[in-house]
Amino acid sequence: MLKTQLTRLGLPRFIDQFAQYYFQTDFLHEERLPGGENGPPVLMVMNHTAFFALEVYLLGSRLLSRHPDFDFRTLVWSGFTRGPAGAWFRQLGCDTVSVSRGRELLSDGKSVLIMPEGVGATDVRHRINHFHTGYLHMAKEMDVQILPIGFSGVNESIPWLVFKNRFLIDKVMKPVDPKFDFVLLPKLPVPRPTKVVFSIGEPIQLAKGSLDTPAKVQRVNRNIKATVSRLMDEAELYRSQKINKSLINRNLHRLFAGKISDFTTKDE
Repeated sequence: MLKTQLTRLGLPRFIDQFAQYYFQTDFLHEERLPGGENGPPVLMVMNHTAFFALEVYLLGSRLLSRHPDFDFRTLVWSGFTRGPAGAWFRQLGCDTVSVSRGRELLSDGKSVLIMPEGVGATDVRHRINHFHTGYLHMAKEMDVQILPIGFSGVNESIPWLVFKNRFLIDKVMKPVDPKFDFVLLPKLPVPRPTKVVFSIGEPIQLAKGSLDTPAKVQRVNRNIKATVSRLMDEAELYRSQKINKSLINRNLHRLFAGKISDFTTKDE
């Protein structure tokens, strides 16, 4: 697999070291990250930004820098794995998201990274969007820990221009998600050199029977989403404090940090 070859060449370590300078990356509670060849499988659950998924590359580079032999997969939207660049994404360790595939990977002892917001994370009107519950069905009746992860700063590094255009909405956005009634384009230049912080939560071991009814699944899902949201708050607070400690860094972020445009453009 291409990911294995690139890891042997040291690319994850290079990206991780570059990110420490360009994005000033910090990982709070980094000791909670999984790794190693013989560790138990972990289901990593993280918030999500948009199409570029910069957070996945930054987290993946840190994981493989710590433990080059760490075998994990990232479950992603089928548009990535089956689209024109599908072979590339699959070689990098991505699989099309599905409950059956997630359970298969976990049963084989592989760790899995998933972002339960899915394509809905591109709904930039929300700080954190709806968590789909498929990841919990992957973990049902399995001896697997759930590791919540929250981050802050990616939206400032890759800000979005949001506008209305009926043709693009119908041809580009709605095939991704029928609920989209707007168009997203990145505000160039991207990515911008703004600070990104990850906060790694405490592993969650689900009790037996905690997912045996739909009501329990929804309750656990709400609790995990709330935990991820708290981790995002922790990452944002730490990020703000680090930026504000330096006049140079404050001015750097005033200059480079991007903002998402408002929904003010009428349909064309």
